[in-house]
Amino acid sequence: MSMHVKNFGDYSVKNIKTFMGMEGHGFNANLYRGKKKVAFCIDDARGGEVDIDWVEGGWKGEEAMLLEAHLKTLPPVVSKFGSKKMKLTISAGWFVNDCVTRVEMEKDVKKMRKQCQTKTLFRTKDQGFGRYSIFDTPLNDKIREHIFSKYGNDTEIFNDVFASGGVPSVLQPDKDGD
Repeated sequence: MSMHVKNFGDYSVKNIKTFMGMEGHGFNANLYRGKKKVAFCIDDARGGEVDIDWVEGGWKGEEAMLLEAHLKTLPPVVSKFGSKKMKLTISAGWFVNDCVTRVEMEKDVKKMRKQCQTKTLFRTKDQGFGRYSIFDTPLNDKIREHIFSKYGNDTEIFNDVFASGGVPSVLQPDKDGD
């Protein structure tokens, strides 16, 4: 999961519907600037760009121009491809994708925080991308000791991460853009 946009300005997405497509996860969502719906967006998960259908004026309309102006304020993303470093400009589709990613991550964080009230969530170093384990018992010193003795001290216990104000690594956007 990748997220590079740090400044969303007045933009948000609502009414997100996600699905599995030919090349991964896709979505439909409404793009808002402030309280005004400005576009309907779709990533059909077939490897192409996010399609943005503006409510008024198309790509030459005021809302499209305002989004383009906002995008110009965002710093480029440094990407390393092979031995070359390139500066990539964030496109409108990339921006919308990151808006959706942010909302989905916030929902996941809220769900996990709630689970941590009655269960113990943890991730071992050998668990693959997006994987973690759950004990159906609230975290206590005895469970923490059992997890560390069985899986190692580098096991990430989500309950502890949330308690310290952090976000578990499984919910953090990666830094490499993968």
